[in-house]
Amino acid sequence: MEYTIDLGFVFSADDLYNEIEAILPVPDYFGRTLDAFHDVLTDEGAHWKITFTSVSACEAVLGKYMRSFKRMCAKAMEETGTLEISFED
Repeated sequence: MEYTIDLGFVFSADDLYNEIEAILPVPDYFGRTLDAFHDVLTDEGAHWKITFTSVSACEAVLGKYMRSFKRMCAKAMEETGTLEISFED
């Protein structure tokens, strides 16, 4: 499954998770944290291909949180070996 998530209108962590929930088939109990999203990616998304767009705008607002988010995504890709996540402007 391929998904594209536009981060151009993300101004907070809540906005980020709103976009994730709107696009990805996350479970109802999704906890809206980095750890919870990691669990979704490794448990449910092993064969997903996710492209996050408008990343620079989001990074400018979320800074450290977005860097942590990207590191967590890289870790999830490494753990699954089949998950693909890219970040584009």
